[in-house]
Amino acid sequence: MVIDIRDLQGKVKIDEAKVRSCAQRVLRDMGEESAELSILFVNDAYIKRLNSKYRDTDSKTDVLAFSMRQGKGISRHSEILGDVVISTQTAKREAARRKEPIQKELDLYLVHGILHLLGYDDEKPGNRKKMRAKERELLGAI
Repeated sequence: MVIDIRDLQGKVKIDEAKVRSCAQRVLRDMGEESAELSILFVNDAYIKRLNSKYRDTDSKTDVLAFSMRQGKGISRHSEILGDVVISTQTAKREAARRKEPIQKELDLYLVHGILHLLGYDDEKPGNRKKMRAKERELLGAI
C-alpha cells in the first residue's frame, strides 16, 4: 500500500501519521491492501479552482476525489486508486461549527473521498444512504 500525503496549504497542522493510519485502515477494510492513494490538503481557493475546472461548479467544497479507475480507457484493475483533495479551511470551519476536533472532520472527508474513489456515489438519496452508512461503519473502526 502506497499513500502519498501532500500539504499544500500550511495553515492547519496536519498529523500525517494519523492521516496515513486512517487511510490504511479504510483501504484494508475495503479490500484494497495494494492500492496507491494520493491525499492533498489544500485551502478553499485551491479546491474551488479544482471544482470549477473539473466539475464545472464555481464554488468551494470540502473534498474532491479523482479516480484513476473510472472513466474511458482506464483499467479498473489498476493499483492506483486516485487522489483525494481536502480543504482544511472547510474542515476547520465545520469542526468548529460541530464542536468536534478537526482531526475527526479530516477523517470524515478522507473516508468520504476514498469511498468515492471506490465507486460510491451520494448524488441520489438511496446511494447517499448507503454511502453514509459505510462512512459511519469505517469511521467507527478508526
